[in-house]
Amino acid sequence: MSLSPVDISRHEFSRSFRGYDPAEVQAFLERLADEIASLQQQISSMAEQNRIFVAKLNAYQDMEQNLRDSLVATQESQRNSKEQLEQEREQVLREARLDAEQLKFEAQRDIVSIREELRALKLHRDAYVKRLRFLLKSHAELIDLIEQESPEITDDRPEETNQ
Repeated sequence: MSLSPVDISRHEFSRSFRGYDPAEVQAFLERLADEIASLQQQISSMAEQNRIFVAKLNAYQDMEQNLRDSLVATQESQRNSKEQLEQEREQVLREARLDAEQLKFEAQRDIVSIREELRALKLHRDAYVKRLRFLLKSHAELIDLIEQESPEITDDRPEETNQ
């Protein structure tokens, strides 16, 4: 079950004789911990995806460089068919550049998307922490008020006389 900041801020613990039920508070904290762990796992997964995209881009750039080297070597060894090889080389380079540019564009788009998601997660986390701090502060203030307003218990029994 996913928790939202509203769920957390509206959550009410049942009261026991001396305060909140520790088991219920602990269960709620475990749910919070699970939610945070899930968010951290999502961030880790997105970082891994980003690494994969960067690795793919590097591989395609290496492939482009290998294609260029191969075409140059072929051109030198086949001087008598220079015109035909020149046309093929230009075509391969155009395609390689288009592929590399397309991959680069997709990787950059994915990076931007991951960064936006990361920023959104950070904002969500910051809002969550802020609400949690407010909740903790308000409960602490409520405890202080309860302690200040508790009446003094005195022994008002009438004294017994010996007869």
